[in-house]
Amino acid sequence: MVCRWPEQRPARTAQAFVLALALPPSLPRPQARQALRQALLEALAQRLGVAAAALRLETPPGLAPQLRGYGGIGISFSHEAGLSLAAVNLLGPVGVDLLLDAPAPPDWQTVARDYLGPQALATMRAQDFGPAWAAHEARLKFHGQALSEWRPSMAEAAWLAACQCHALRLPPGWLGSLALPVGQLPAGMR
Repeated sequence: MVCRWPEQRPARTAQAFVLALALPPSLPRPQARQALRQALLEALAQRLGVAAAALRLETPPGLAPQLRGYGGIGISFSHEAGLSLAAVNLLGPVGVDLLLDAPAPPDWQTVARDYLGPQALATMRAQDFGPAWAAHEARLKFHGQALSEWRPSMAEAAWLAACQCHALRLPPGWLGSLALPVGQLPAGMR
């Protein structure tokens, strides 16, 4: 499901996949973003059977990335110093999030209540915070929404049932989550 680029490539039949690009932690964010976008275009070119130069990636501020001429393909990015992820769903929307696997911040309960909601906080332990946060951000990206404080609509059945989050197998020290439409499994999870 997670391809460590450039050593690993998505399967030619994969409908959904994640590229993981290890980068120097000191690399400035704009260069990391550019490197990830180039890797994504190369992987998509291979998967779609076209030249990478023929593909145009548009990243409008505040909106999901879009591949010009391929409106049904979902794309999502996540960056942390040292690792960047690009998720692709050839069949529709997708969301991905990445974070360092670190102890929960001292104010994790307040953050969980404000962003993940009271129901999530009711059963959450400190060690659950990171995975829950990654799943929440991936779900928001799947729905095309920016990070915002929790609101009751996030607990509505239709919003929750639209996608399913899958924990990603990442290098040690990292946590990640992939949101795909319910019923669609990423490659390697069949």
